[in-house]
Amino acid sequence: MTRSRTPSPTRRLLTIVLVAATSGILFGSGPILAWTEQLPATMPYQTDIQSVADRWNTLAGRFKMTVPYNMVRALERQTESYRFAPAPDQ
Repeated sequence: MTRSRTPSPTRRLLTIVLVAATSGILFGSGPILAWTEQLPATMPYQTDIQSVADRWNTLAGRFKMTVPYNMVRALERQTESYRFAPAPDQ
């Protein structure tokens, strides 16, 4: 009888975290750039980090990698506008 081996919970959690982080980096170039622009100017390597984020955002935009994030964000804003819209009788 063969026994199927399931990965440990720690390994599954690590996989989920790595996939989420990779997806965030690949598709979230706009928020990453916005975050780097808010870093204090006195932070070490701030200009280098912002330069890399700006180049990545430009490249991601060229390859249309920003489209999934923008679609999800637009859907989220549309949902919020329905949720917080005034009642029809007002």
